[in-house]
Amino acid sequence: MAKVTISDGILEGENVRNKYGGTYYSFKGIPYAKPPLGDLRFKAPQPVKPWDGIRNASKFGPISYQNDVFMTKAILGQEDCLYLNVYTPDLAPNKPFPVMIWIHGGGFICGSGNDDMYGPEFLIKKDVVVVTFNYRLGILGFLSLETDDIPGNAGMKDQVAALRWVQNNIKNFGGDPNNVTIFGESAGAASVSYHLISPMSAGLFKRAIIQSGAFTSRWAKCLRPRDRALSLAKKLGCYTEDDKEVAKFLKSQPMELFVDPKLTITAAENNKIIMELYVGVVSEKKFGDSERFFYDDLELNIHQDVDIIKINNKIKIKSLFIPYF
Repeated sequence: MAKVTISDGILEGENVRNKYGGTYYSFKGIPYAKPPLGDLRFKAPQPVKPWDGIRNASKFGPISYQNDVFMTKAILGQEDCLYLNVYTPDLAPNKPFPVMIWIHGGGFICGSGNDDMYGPEFLIKKDVVVVTFNYRLGILGFLSLETDDIPGNAGMKDQVAALRWVQNNIKNFGGDPNNVTIFGESAGAASVSYHLISPMSAGLFKRAIIQSGAFTSRWAKCLRPRDRALSLAKKLGCYTEDDKEVAKFLKSQPMELFVDPKLTITAAENNKIIMELYVGVVSEKKFGDSERFFYDDLELNIHQDVDIIKINNKIKIKSLFIPYF
């Protein structure tokens, strides 16, 4: 067993044998934001409430509620899902280790930061601290009514909260907060490219690896989000278009209704065809002092002093994102 003190309390993790040789320290199921339940559904993540005593960090936390369409075809997870995992070669190295933060893919509708597909062992052998995490997916993570109650991009703001957690805590695991690389595949890669332009993500990493996906991909951005939110409400039995009433209704619905594979909109509504109830990253409207993760004017405003690694070529910021399907 191994103990680490972070900003929210004490964690007890494990010393694990690495299949590539040696051992490493594993800390799983660490909460990085308050459970997004009740009125916090669809909202930006809120700070964790510190805990007393020692928190067991030997097991993964719940993953985002989802229909795992790519792997098990099963309904998995919980709405309380904002947990991350840290793996480190050494808790007290002579020199802090570089940090790599993995953002999982899955089309913004499924997946997790657990090790069912990708484990940390190889990178651990290269003296890297590895961080993985869950974020809200599908309707729970990306629905937007274009209102202050449901502005959109909750799942991306979860990602930002995880990156901020790393900045505040990773030194306690032997990691260097000034040497952070974010990387991801598919929707994770699109997420990485969004972090390159989001003002919320500025200063949270030094390098980015984009593996098969970008914010310019057609599937990576959701158009007409309000139409989709109203269509969802109607599908579930709420026929008003009053914003407050729709938000109240959607926040009161059982989470099980939001991952029904039959929940699709195929009819013409208001002379607009919505072929499926797809939700994703949206261009957010401004509401008071609330942070916006993404809005359209950001597309040419990429953070400076960040290296982008694409396949075998390291290129500076003045690069071109190539969309695919």
